[in-house]
Amino acid sequence: MLEKLLFLTRRSLLGGLLLIGVLLAPVFTHSAAAQGFSVYEHGTCATGRAGATVASTCDDGSAVFYNPAGIVNRTGLTLSIGTTVIAPFGEFTDNQSGRASELQNDPSFVPHVYATYGFNERFAAGLGVYVPYGLGTQWPLDFDGRFLGFDNSLQSIYVQPTVAYRITEQLSVGAGFTYVIAGVELNRRLDLSQQTVPGAGLTFQQLGVPLRTDFAEAKISASGATGFGGHFGVQFKATDRVSLGARYLLPVKIEYEGDAEFEQIPTGLSLPQNPALGPLAGTPIDAVLLGSGIFGTGGALGAQSGTTEITMPAQFVAGASFQATNSLALFADYQWSGWSTFDEIVVDLENAPDLEQYEGYSDTHAIRLGAEYALNDAWKVRGGFLTHGAAAPDETVTPLLPEASRVEFTIGLGWQPVPSVEINAAYQYLHQSDRDGRIVDAAPGQRPTTALNSGVYSFGANIVAATVTVRL
Repeated sequence: MLEKLLFLTRRSLLGGLLLIGVLLAPVFTHSAAAQGFSVYEHGTCATGRAGATVASTCDDGSAVFYNPAGIVNRTGLTLSIGTTVIAPFGEFTDNQSGRASELQNDPSFVPHVYATYGFNERFAAGLGVYVPYGLGTQWPLDFDGRFLGFDNSLQSIYVQPTVAYRITEQLSVGAGFTYVIAGVELNRRLDLSQQTVPGAGLTFQQLGVPLRTDFAEAKISASGATGFGGHFGVQFKATDRVSLGARYLLPVKIEYEGDAEFEQIPTGLSLPQNPALGPLAGTPIDAVLLGSGIFGTGGALGAQSGTTEITMPAQFVAGASFQATNSLALFADYQWSGWSTFDEIVVDLENAPDLEQYEGYSDTHAIRLGAEYALNDAWKVRGGFLTHGAAAPDETVTPLLPEASRVEFTIGLGWQPVPSVEINAAYQYLHQSDRDGRIVDAAPGQRPTTALNSGVYSFGANIVAATVTVRL
């Protein structure tokens, strides 16, 4: 009887675990700070402008990401290395109890490294390493959403060789090849309390097992997923003061393979003296599970593997810059991200039927506005503002990333002590609108609905970035 029960539940438990761990790997970094699950802070100068830089890229190699055409704007060698530190904060407040569970994330470090070389005024090449997609969320173990995930970390690293060519004095183009490396770890508790006992017509909860009882802990880990794509950019100098630019980052298909490990958690509970349970009536649940072999090799909650394919979203950005005075420059970008590719994911499991999970993301749109003012030859100050909508629909807002529409404010400072060295620093404040969300899965075979939403997620972040650039 117990084996039949666990066969029925492994689609919703094991399958759901492996699916979430596998499908999110390429679309998160340690802390999300932009649309959907992406990070946009890959250069400190650009961060100070709120990322508005596609028409007039910063002179620090970050054009590899912000617009490949921009690397042709300087001759000689430029080396940049930096990091963005993202310190998120947030909580989930239950609608009924009013209880608040707070995020416990440590600050995350998102690195960026660039090297560009201008052979002459018309041709340049470069290499960049950045982390545009990922996630990190950590919740306390007494959080009711721990059955969707309580300690999750994911990353995707882009390595991008790039070339650029100036066709005319006004027009430059660039292109890069993107090689993606992804990894993931997801930790989640398992709860059987709402599963139906075969032949009895009753759930474990109806038989006395409390809702949200921890039966086991699952650890999902995977690494070595790779994918390939491309990145294209163009810049056009319309007048001495006005420049236009655009870039397009291709979507990337990732083939992912993951493994799941399970550890039984003692409940200290026994099945009730109910005739519907037959000989299992009164048996300690822990002993029944331990003796069933379900945690051993080949068991329903034994070691499992699975594969899936997902497509990381494309990005399109277009913008303009205006040199208002000799000292003041203004920037404006529009960004589109193709999150609608993150719709329904199919996972092929080793010991269970293929399963599907609905995410239903929508494409997102953002506006970025920035300014830069040169105080003198050595110092520049920057500021910016950006706003964008949410990618996740109301029914798929979960503890993995409680995403919603956001507004963000930035300030930055650049110091060039000598012509060959530049040091940039920036601060960004992320404010996210509160949003209703859920902490439980939908029933097996059903899509989630807003009826499952039971509380409000609040989220925000403090973001600090620093980059050192050397020009030779």
